[in-house]
Amino acid sequence: MKVLVVILNKDNAEGLERCLKSLKDQTYKNFDVLVLDGKSKDNSKEIAEKYGVMFKVQNRLGGTGFARVEGCEFALKRGYDAVIWGDSENVYDKRYIEEMVKALKNYDIVGGVPILEGSFLDHAFAWYHAIHLIVPKLYRRHAPGNNKAEKTWIYREIMYPTSVRAEDYGFSLLLLKNGLNVKCGLANAKVVVSLPRNLKDVLAWQSARAKGVAQALKMVGFKPYDVLAWSLLIFMIPLLAFNLEALIIYALILLASSIAIHFKSKRFIRRFRWFYFIAPLIGFAIHSIYSIKALIHYMRWSNERLD
Repeated sequence: MKVLVVILNKDNAEGLERCLKSLKDQTYKNFDVLVLDGKSKDNSKEIAEKYGVMFKVQNRLGGTGFARVEGCEFALKRGYDAVIWGDSENVYDKRYIEEMVKALKNYDIVGGVPILEGSFLDHAFAWYHAIHLIVPKLYRRHAPGNNKAEKTWIYREIMYPTSVRAEDYGFSLLLLKNGLNVKCGLANAKVVVSLPRNLKDVLAWQSARAKGVAQALKMVGFKPYDVLAWSLLIFMIPLLAFNLEALIIYALILLASSIAIHFKSKRFIRRFRWFYFIAPLIGFAIHSIYSIKALIHYMRWSNERLD
């Protein structure tokens, strides 16, 4: 199987070097690497040249959705059988591509296994990277965009939406909406992924995600059901404010959910700390707040189109 590994990158030369070094040591050899770059101002191009991989500045800037489409078209034009999607923050286990290719013998789309280092924020959002493994059967509908492989025949039928972010979410919705006969599965392919290192960067990431989710929903023509569900996580607090007993019960349910997700995420965190059991709840709250922002974007853009 001829494989193209597409690495999305922007101003992350240090991370790109770690990423490409891990790809150089892969046990599977029949693959090429394309670094799709968002017009970096650092020495990312020199790093790519150092490792002898293809480096291309995106034809159209303005979001990861455009990069995905360009990667898909590149793979189709060059006759690749599959694309493995990644980011320059990723560091790959040496058997990652081998395990992905092995799984692609039985499936059309496969998701890998994310590994995080173990900061508090890693504990807070480990579920975000591993949700396709934590939520039963979700892998049949969705795999995170920085940790999946897809057979290229799919791109002849369905293409990624060109949203600024969350285009992998939009792509999963398109598959669902169009009822394409795609078999989705899991691969025992491990990759170290990363999150922003401080709260300011986490909020910036979530803000971009919120805008991307709203764009993807509008482009795909899908109602924001799951965004609304996430928004209710925070909305329920003022709704229950005048019923203390109900509010306490709701708080206990959230805490229990946080603890359950915390321990379900244990195998995805290298330095797991049991006393960070409250971290997923904080991740839920941040995700919920920015889901409200996504809902506002969606509603505003809907009204603009009606005008």
